[in-house]
Amino acid sequence: MLDLAKEFSLLGFLEETEEDTVTYVMDFPDDVYVTVTDDNGRTPVRAKQNLVLACYDSEGRYRWGSEFKTFMELQKICQAQPAGSPKLLQALKDASKTLKDGE
Repeated sequence: MLDLAKEFSLLGFLEETEEDTVTYVMDFPDDVYVTVTDDNGRTPVRAKQNLVLACYDSEGRYRWGSEFKTFMELQKICQAQPAGSPKLLQALKDASKTLKDGE
């Protein structure tokens, strides 16, 4: 069984804790960041569960979201680009669009 906290850390995500929920966060250029939760907005606990990525600007405004069916799908994309890079941000955005900005 994967230790998801360790695996997210290896990909370059930091943990942010609010109440009882851990959210995995990665910062990107232009003051944007991406969060990862399960599809209920909670801490992911299993590798084979839906993951929801949400991108926000520095003011906390939602920009776009993507969904992944498993941690391994997310891992594959994250390992192909440097953590926090504009290329990774674009790859995450293009992976699976649920709602995106007007760019």
